[in-house]
Amino acid sequence: MESQRKTFFASPQEAETAFYDARNRGDIEGLMAVWADEDDIMCILAGCPRASGYEAVREAWRRMFSGPHADVRISHALVTQGALQAIHSVHETLSAPGDRTPRPVLVVTNVYARGPLGWHMVLHHASPLPAEQDGPDLPKILH
Repeated sequence: MESQRKTFFASPQEAETAFYDARNRGDIEGLMAVWADEDDIMCILAGCPRASGYEAVREAWRRMFSGPHADVRISHALVTQGALQAIHSVHETLSAPGDRTPRPVLVVTNVYARGPLGWHMVLHHASPLPAEQDGPDLPKILH
């Protein structure tokens, strides 16, 4: 595959900032510049099937951008970083003009890997944040 990468990211945070900037602009080229060119990348958009490999990930985002535009704001970031990998867990809040009710908050995992050409995304996984439940009947789930 011919390299699609256009940008060197010195840190995973720099890559994440570029990812959300491109996403908010609906810029597929800018967004895909954040992704590693590898065939083992993976993207799971909320409510969508898993996309594996560069071309499938690009197609998933193309479909996402072909729908109504929504701005994304991230919050509640938890970051774990080593020498070659970083894991960012964030909450995404989406909003679009005309929204009458708030959209569900998404809990998102973004994984970045460091290679000879800097930091690039290898995984984006989004799913709805479970509704908070209170009380003693809340199950304790361990993975």
